[in-house]
Amino acid sequence: MNLRLFAAIAFLSLVCVGCDSNPLAQKLPGGAPATTTSPTVTERYDLQMNQSEIVMRLTEVALAEDSTILTLSITNGRREVIEIDTEKEHIFIYDDKNNKYNLAIPPDNPLIQIPPGTTLNGQFVFMGRLLPEVNSIRLETRMEWVRANSSSRQWTQFDMRNIEISRNSENDPTN
Repeated sequence: MNLRLFAAIAFLSLVCVGCDSNPLAQKLPGGAPATTTSPTVTERYDLQMNQSEIVMRLTEVALAEDSTILTLSITNGRREVIEIDTEKEHIFIYDDKNNKYNLAIPPDNPLIQIPPGTTLNGQFVFMGRLLPEVNSIRLETRMEWVRANSSSRQWTQFDMRNIEISRNSENDPTN
């Protein structure tokens, strides 16, 4: 795969800060959508899920006035390319009030692909501000691949539940 394809993947993940390819790390360009404002609250996490030879790690949640930004690392330990089809809403968050927040994606390239043996490190921007009374969110991600010597698609569902959201009172907006 060439550098242009990796740049497209980085852009697709919106504010992707890099794509690590073992053993060398490559920093790729990316940028936040113009409508995203600076985060008002940022919380650090060390949450991880492993399944189907894929590792997903959440390290940060940033709350902005018009979006929620999750910093994720997704490592593909499989022998196949894994894909997240954002057009089919295969990645989104729910809050504990059952509100859904979709990923902000460019309409011309909605497929995130992670080659075997690589890690995608990125900030995923979800549209909409969380309600002030929200205490937790849930991240759902469906990753798909086509097995070698087969044309059928297989998938696994990551469901990272009960990600606690606590807001620092000095960062809360005042009325």
